Amino acid sequence: MTINTLPLIALLAGAALAQPPVAKLPSSPMAFVVDSQDNLIIHVYRGRILRLSPQGTLSVVTDDIRKDIKKSPYPSCNAMAIDSRDNVYMADDEVIWKMTPDGKVSMFAGVPFTASRKDGPLATAQFRGIEHIDVDATGTIYVAERDNTNKDNLGDFYLIRKIGTNGLVSTVVNTRENPALKTRWLAGMGVDAQGSLYVSDGSGRCIKKIASNGTISTVAGLCGKREFHPVYVQGTISKAELMAPQDILIDRTGAVIFADGRLNRIIKVANETVATLAGNSEIQPNNVNMGGRSKEGYKDGKALTALFNFPQRCALTIDSRQNIYIIDGGNDCIRRLSADGTVTTVAKRAD
Repeated sequence: MTINTLPLIALLAGAALAQPPVAKLPSSPMAFVVDSQDNLIIHVYRGRILRLSPQGTLSVVTDDIRKDIKKSPYPSCNAMAIDSRDNVYMADDEVIWKMTPDGKVSMFAGVPFTASRKDGPLATAQFRGIEHIDVDATGTIYVAERDNTNKDNLGDFYLIRKIGTNGLVSTVVNTRENPALKTRWLAGMGVDAQGSLYVSDGSGRCIKKIASNGTISTVAGLCGKREFHPVYVQGTISKAELMAPQDILIDRTGAVIFADGRLNRIIKVANETVATLAGNSEIQPNNVNMGGRSKEGYKDGKALTALFNFPQRCALTIDSRQNIYIIDGGNDCIRRLSADGTVTTVAKRAD
């Protein structure tokens, strides 16, 4: 029997053509979030905010987050978070800016030009050195701040603080005062549906959980086991080792997913097991690089054959369909890891 394959070939060709084109970004992606309609809200270099639809359409939310601010301080964005009403919060060292869905930007929290921290009502609370920001399901905002003053000659430490829905700012934890969270580098932060926080201990090469009741536990990695010459070990969390865990997200099942900046991989922790979710670059031998390293690359396709280039900059976010989006800073692009395990490039800086 002869089978006519031309219609099938034409169908496949049409499906390929139907794939959204790679969006051209005017400059490097710096931070992003996903809104309630699964649009990516992207901050690109020099203060432009763009919207990328699930269909691949790129539009401008605002061409300059500073344009409606008449005097200093002017908005900047080092990290982003979004609430259930699609308000975007942008962290800028000592100030948090709020952008409404129509692109209007205003100061939300913080006292400009201060070099101190102060809890209390939102109108008078002070921040300093904000590096990470997140929002939980209730609308509570969390920030992680670095203190690099070295006043006591013990090096940097971090404070995690929250802005409650009642408008009060309070300190959740001080890593200097809590031995279970002591770290020289808090490299990432995420929050789950129950309001538990997850932090990447970049210097200890592990991830820790701060439950809503204050209990602290280790989620993955053998904290502090190897200061230098780390290795990557998958498997049960009692033995698994990480290199440089950074940005964190929590999926709808409660799995912890993070980017490892030296491994150039996306890694998942679920069912007390650590496993690579995406990335397959060659890992250098343990004795070659004292900080640990894998070979950077750029390749789309099946997740466990894809290549990334994270060291310059990396961020993660996830949509309602459990597609994970990745800022691949070394390649100046945004990649999507779909729920079916395929990596594609959805946006790239125009050459």
